[in-house]
Amino acid sequence: MPAPALVNTSVRSIMRPGVVTVPGNASLTQVAQAMTSHGVHAVLVVEPRAAAPAGWATSRTVIARLLDGSRFVPAIDAVAELPTPILPSASIADAIRALAPPGVTHLLVTTGPSAVPQGVVSETDIVHFAASHG
Repeated sequence: MPAPALVNTSVRSIMRPGVVTVPGNASLTQVAQAMTSHGVHAVLVVEPRAAAPAGWATSRTVIARLLDGSRFVPAIDAVAELPTPILPSASIADAIRALAPPGVTHLLVTTGPSAVPQGVVSETDIVHFAASHG
């Protein structure tokens, strides 16, 4: 059974407000610049005409592409993780369960598929919560 703080604390309270996005045609250099300027290790790749975001381009993707010299690959081709949505009212325990599958490292905090995302929860946010509520 999860600790009460994990069940009684909402995702809204630990999320990073806002979402850093890049267009699908951005270069990996632009992806890296967005990550650096916002202090994040993943950005959401969006296509203007698409109904939903394409997914997350991560620092791991950028690093992997440095070795093969393909920094000019478009961000859409560097999506490493599909968006996993979570409600802002969901508990931290729910967020931990949502982050459990392999390859899921970020949760898109949103109230629905057509709603503007409110923020992001990453594994690091969960660890910070755990450290402060030990």
